[in-house]
Amino acid sequence: MNYLLLFLVTILQNGSFTLVSRARNSNSIVFHGLSAIASNGIWFIVVRQVTADSPNTWLLGITYTTGAVTGSVLMHYLSMKYLEKWFKAKV
Repeated sequence: MNYLLLFLVTILQNGSFTLVSRARNSNSIVFHGLSAIASNGIWFIVVRQVTADSPNTWLLGITYTTGAVTGSVLMHYLSMKYLEKWFKAKV
């Protein structure tokens, strides 16, 4: 199991999930739609990584949880700082 790859993909997955949650509250259907596509697409990659045989489940759990929290918090910040402003300007 490549723990660095799992960590990075999990950041993307949880970041995109957070983005969908924020986009749902925006006035832009396009923003919400694109966010949902990204979230669901990345979810398949994470499931593939997590379901692979791993001899060290503790390390797998720590890696996944750390990546999940990092992705959620980072995307929340990026969404507030940049994306929501950009999509509001486009409406």
